[in-house]
Parts: sequence; C-alpha cells; structure tokens
Amino acid sequence: MLHFLAIWMSVATSLMAGWSVPLQPYVSLPLGLAVWLLGFFLNARIMEDQRRRRATHSRAHAQQGYRRIAARTVMNLGIALGFRSWLTIIVAGILVPLYVEAAKRRRMYLDYLRTGMLHDAFPNRVPRK
Repeated sequence: MLHFLAIWMSVATSLMAGWSVPLQPYVSLPLGLAVWLLGFFLNARIMEDQRRRRATHSRAHAQQGYRRIAARTVMNLGIALGFRSWLTIIVAGILVPLYVEAAKRRRMYLDYLRTGMLHDAFPNRVPRK
C-alpha cells in the first residue's frame, strides 16, 4: 500500500515541478496505458496461477514472488510513461529492491508457518521427487 502512495506522490511532485519526459501527451497516454495494462494482466495471471497451484497442492516454486515484482514494476513504469514523469521512473527503480526484500520476508514467513523452523535450514526449497 505504501508503494502506491510513493508512486502517486512522485507523479504529483513531478507534475508540479515540471519534470516531464519529452513526449507528446497523445503518445505518452496511450503508451502508458498499454504498458500499465500489460503489467496488470501479467500480475493477474500470476496470481491466478498461484491460486490454482495452492488449490491442487502442487509444489511451490521459489520464483513466484519475483514474477509479481516484475509485473508491478511494469505497472509503475506504465504510470510514469502515462504521466510523463521522470521522478516516477526513478521511484519505480528504487522500489524494486524493496519489493525483493518483501518477497524474501514473505517466503521466510511461509517457510516458518509450513515447517516451524527457520528458512536457513532449507537451502533448496523445491522438493525433489
């Protein structure tokens, strides 16, 4: 939720300060909307895959969280292009490491819930058959 606030505050600051990407509005708005929709549908597809895997009890994949990070970053870049904001592009780049850290912490928490042990005890999270 905090990342949405950071993105929209950067858009507002960039618009007020006049720091805009040199694109015409009739180019940037459709391009930004198309990039944002790409990220949105990619994120929705990844979430649906996660729900389906959880329902069928198939094995967990370690890279699921990182695909959602890429989808959110694409959405943020779509907002930056749509509003022609340099500052939003910078904030989107800064948010990537924060997204990665949040995904790691979530994975550690889920490992703890599943096993009752620390995540360091399992160097390879994907079970072998």
